[in-house]
Amino acid sequence: MMMLEKIYDKYDFDQDYEVYKYGQQVLIFNSIVNIFMFILGLCLHEGLMTLVWMLSFSGLRVNLGGYHCNSPIKCFITSNIVYLISILTYQHLSNYFLVFLFILFVLLLVMSKYFKYLNKKAKLTMCIEVICLLIPKINMIIVLTLIENIISYLMTAKEKVNS
Repeated sequence: MMMLEKIYDKYDFDQDYEVYKYGQQVLIFNSIVNIFMFILGLCLHEGLMTLVWMLSFSGLRVNLGGYHCNSPIKCFITSNIVYLISILTYQHLSNYFLVFLFILFVLLLVMSKYFKYLNKKAKLTMCIEVICLLIPKINMIIVLTLIENIISYLMTAKEKVNS
C-alpha cells in the first residue's frame, strides 16, 4: 500500500486513489488464487493442463461474466473447487469426452436465448475455444471449462437480461 500511495502522490491521483487501490487488491488476490491453482496442478502432475484450463477459463470468464462470490474466501474456495473438479474429471473421465461434449451442446442450446446479450469478445472467445476442441490432447479440458463458464454465466444471465 505504501508504494501505491507514493505513486499516487507523485502523479496526483487523489480522486482515483480508491479505484486504483481496489484494482491492486483484486490483482493481488487473483494472483494468489492462480498461483495456488498452479501449485495444485503441479502436485497433480497436470501443470500444462492447468495452464490450458486457466487460459480458457479466465479468457472466457472475463468476457462472459458469470457468478461472483460475495467474499474473497468464498471466491478462493469456489475457484479452487471448480478447478479441482475440472482437473480430476479430466484425469479420470477423459474416456467420456463425447458425454461431456453432449452436455456442452445441451448447455449451448439452453444458453442460445442469451446469445444476443453476449458482447462480441465473449462470442469470439467461445468460437476460438470451440475450435480448440479439435486439438486432441486439450479438447477435454476445453470442454470442461466451457461447461463451467456457461453454467457460471447462466447462474447470473437472468439478472443481466432483466436489468
